[in-house]
Amino acid sequence: MEAMTSGITNFCRLTFLFVALTGATTASAQTPANPPTAEIPRFLVYFDEFSANLSDEAKATIADAAKRARDTGAKVIVIQARASATGKAETNKYLAQTRSSIVTDQLEEDGIARTMIRQDPIGQTGSSDPSVYNRRVDIILER
Repeated sequence: MEAMTSGITNFCRLTFLFVALTGATTASAQTPANPPTAEIPRFLVYFDEFSANLSDEAKATIADAAKRARDTGAKVIVIQARASATGKAETNKYLAQTRSSIVTDQLEEDGIARTMIRQDPIGQTGSSDPSVYNRRVDIILER
């Protein structure tokens, strides 16, 4: 149990450092680390296990991404959706597609033209560890 607590503490420290250094925006009840490349604006939206529901925090992250896309003149917004490897691969692919559609709909609601959005539902990633890191949608702004 001590090793798990220590690992979580280190994980949170790394996440804080990552967010502080890169300015990445995350939305989750948990705080995972994900080191995206610094030169590509990326916004991370996290989901509960087996869920495609957007929390208020997730909606705020998506609104930030939409604003940043407008402010920076992004040409394309790529939506990469993932699901953890818990359960069947086919089910997780469908869940990733659903998450991708939900985030796309919210971006459109926040004023982004659907023609600017390219959905890339990746599906199941990672191991059978259902960590939040694998239950996410990456919103990537391309110039």
